Amino acid sequence: MITSFDHVAITVENFDKTIDWYVTNLGFTVQRQVENRERGMRIAFLAVGGHAMLEFFGFTDPTRTIKGPTLRREETGIQHISFFVDDVEATCEQLKQAGVEFTTSTPTRAVFTDPNGIVIELRLS
Repeated sequence: MITSFDHVAITVENFDKTIDWYVTNLGFTVQRQVENRERGMRIAFLAVGGHAMLEFFGFTDPTRTIKGPTLRREETGIQHISFFVDDVEATCEQLKQAGVEFTTSTPTRAVFTDPNGIVIELRLS
């Protein structure tokens, strides 16, 4: 059976903007970046809390797609990503200063979108 969580892979519209946004606004660190020129792709692994959690795929050629069920440029995003935080309200205040708009904001839960329109949920840990 499963012993732990490794990562979620997400194809994004703007690779550089996405990486910068997660690092600047949510405190992730770039663990590793790879460029596959043959496939026209860039890949970055971002970590938080010492764990690899998000793997972002970006295309170097915006018109290119790759055959396969999960690597087409137009197949961006997932339903949502949820993170635990120590203080939802304080985290929301910090993100509001960075221009983030929330669809839900309570003392125990908040919801907003990243630059790709992916829904992010913050929950009280």
